[in-house]
Amino acid sequence: MKKVLLLSIFLIITLILTGCWNATELNNIGITLLLGLDIENGKVVLTAEVINPTSAKEKTSMERDYVVKYVQGIGNNIFEAFRDITLKFDRRIFVAHNKVIILGEEFAKKGLIKEIDLLSRDNEERETAYLFVAKGAKAYEVMGINNGLEEIPANYLLKLIENYKLNPKAMNIDIIHFLKDYYDRGIEPTLGIIEKKNKKQIMKMSNTSNEKYELSILGSAVFNKDRLVGYLDGNDTKGLNFIKGRVKHGIIVFPIPETYMDKETVNFFLSKDKIENKDLDLNTLDITKTKTKNDIEIIDGNIILKTNIVLRGMIWEIQEDIDMTKLENIKILEDACSYAVEEGVRSTFMKAQNEFRMDIFGFGDIFHRKYPKEWAKIKHNWNEIFSQTDVEIEVKTNIIRTGLTNIPANNVKGD
Repeated sequence: MKKVLLLSIFLIITLILTGCWNATELNNIGITLLLGLDIENGKVVLTAEVINPTSAKEKTSMERDYVVKYVQGIGNNIFEAFRDITLKFDRRIFVAHNKVIILGEEFAKKGLIKEIDLLSRDNEERETAYLFVAKGAKAYEVMGINNGLEEIPANYLLKLIENYKLNPKAMNIDIIHFLKDYYDRGIEPTLGIIEKKNKKQIMKMSNTSNEKYELSILGSAVFNKDRLVGYLDGNDTKGLNFIKGRVKHGIIVFPIPETYMDKETVNFFLSKDKIENKDLDLNTLDITKTKTKNDIEIIDGNIILKTNIVLRGMIWEIQEDIDMTKLENIKILEDACSYAVEEGVRSTFMKAQNEFRMDIFGFGDIFHRKYPKEWAKIKHNWNEIFSQTDVEIEVKTNIIRTGLTNIPANNVKGD
């Protein structure tokens, strides 16, 4: 009995005394929310945005540019670059709270997978951190720009990324989903992009250099395995998001086709004059819900890619003189919106098939699940086969609300 009691006391003391064996003191670390990775002269250049810890009293008198510090390390790989920073900066870089990693364009073109091994192996780094490519720039060239109301530039960038849910012309992919697509034979990876742009000066209220620029996350980057091979513009990125079923909200801006009154032979192509003169009356649908179903069929030996999109939304703007109290006019708007989405999705398909010649949508995965025996024969040549397959696109729009009025603002009284 005495031995059991002593053993119990020993175990309790052991559990209590081992609680803080690897504790990290706050005044020994530099917390970073944003990292940048570049390649220069064959070396990895790592740039970290470190939060400047200050008391609330000091913070009120501190200029906005001093709430963070930027430190750089150079090495043969990322880990060596991290340790190089310790030779110049008084605190160890702490990445457990890091939210975004920006890849310089040259770094992304060189190939990521060997370099970012540390990001998935290190228990401190989060795999939910977003990966972005700095389009046409080094990563450190787009860091430090803050055109928002957030004090910390990384939080400004994070808010832009979160706005993806309002505008699917951008993309937000994190480390784990990039790696998932990289290891999958049936899809090629894509990432979001960041671009530094000159900002139009309004009243020139500020002379600070940072406020002359703003960041844009419009578009996306296309990879062949782990190497950057090109970009999609905003509209093609929206098409990509539709096909992958990633559109939750956003807007569709669309004209009503010129010949919509001809109900027998509805032709949705706009007149050439209007397209050249851009004399279009545009309408806007705010998306409340979308659903995408992709499929593959083999008919008489031919592979057909199928995309079916159903979207639901509310009319927010009408520039046409059209009476919304009539159901047939609402049907015309629904068809016109469906046609605009279909054309956008078709454009993205054509770009993937003709320009990149790669499956960036994941139809290879569907083929693998549906025709496993056939997939085993073609999986090594899937991108080549994908670029030559036929595509069928079907879009259905349901307008559920038309706003507070059924009469357009341009309606002439008495007509």
